[in-house]
Amino acid sequence: MTEPLRGGKEIRFIYVAAAVVVVIAGIKAAAAIVVQLLVGIFLAALCLPIFNWLIKKRVPAAVSLFIVISAMLIVGMFLVAVIGTSVNDFAHEFPAYQAKFLTLQQEVFDWLKAKGIDTDGIAHEDAFDTKKALAAFATMLGSFSTLMGDAFVIFLIFVFVLLEAAVFEDKLGAIGSGSSRERFERIQEDIRRYIAIKTVVSLLTGALITLWLYILGVHYPVMWGLLAFLFNFVPNIGSIIAAVPAVVLALLQLGAGPACYTAAGFLVVNGVIGNVVEPRVMGKGLGLSTLIVFVSLIFWGWVLGPVGMILSVPLTMVVKIVLENSSDLKWVAILLDSKPPRSGDTGSKA
Repeated sequence: MTEPLRGGKEIRFIYVAAAVVVVIAGIKAAAAIVVQLLVGIFLAALCLPIFNWLIKKRVPAAVSLFIVISAMLIVGMFLVAVIGTSVNDFAHEFPAYQAKFLTLQQEVFDWLKAKGIDTDGIAHEDAFDTKKALAAFATMLGSFSTLMGDAFVIFLIFVFVLLEAAVFEDKLGAIGSGSSRERFERIQEDIRRYIAIKTVVSLLTGALITLWLYILGVHYPVMWGLLAFLFNFVPNIGSIIAAVPAVVLALLQLGAGPACYTAAGFLVVNGVIGNVVEPRVMGKGLGLSTLIVFVSLIFWGWVLGPVGMILSVPLTMVVKIVLENSSDLKWVAILLDSKPPRSGDTGSKA
């Protein structure tokens, strides 16, 4: 009475698509826990090269772990102090900034009227609501504040991942020799290399932005540099997102000239590092299509919130690296890449 199922590949695709939808829904429902786990793993991945370097120098594993954890605690306390102080000061000065913005807004409207441009349709109180304009920035700061509150859980995840990394190579060796082990080692090495290089480049970006804003006299240069460091993980549009609040603050605090210098600093730093330094250091084969970057930013931001936006490209890069090392799904990695496929970059025909 039953007929054989036809279109086995189509049925399998439907099953896989349904499974992906269920997994995404589960991740979104557990976003608070998933964010803590991802941040802990991400921090451990950043520190893993230092940990492995200490091990190779024959420093005992326990001492190496203590050094890495101590360094992370010092950096963490510094960031908490800087961000906490900056956010509190910014909140305290916000009414003054808002009043300055309204004054500047009125001056612009008066100038437009002097030029004969009708501003009656836009020159009203609700047209430029500064509270609404800064809502996204406040949400982002609130998300990072939540992470600070979850710092203990993230720290524990960070420590346990590093502890696992100390014996992970032995576990990998116990799997046995074969293509699956070699593939896993290649995936691990590619991911580690990408995160290490991207972090160094992002640190350079954040340091240069901090120095430039400090020279200009813009308030909270360390906070804006940290923001530039974080959003440098989001190419193309990340630098714009990081630049907007700093440029607006420079405009309100110092005037139009310094605001232009601030914007120019962001353009030069991100232009040189993003188009000259990073491609040479990163090498070929690790780029993402601009469309994929934008889609991943929206997708991971929707699933995990503002922190998902920061981790969107690293997470997508991990997926791409895994796909590149899969003979059946390599074609998907080719679609995600920013460059056309080279000769031999084809997936399995099986």
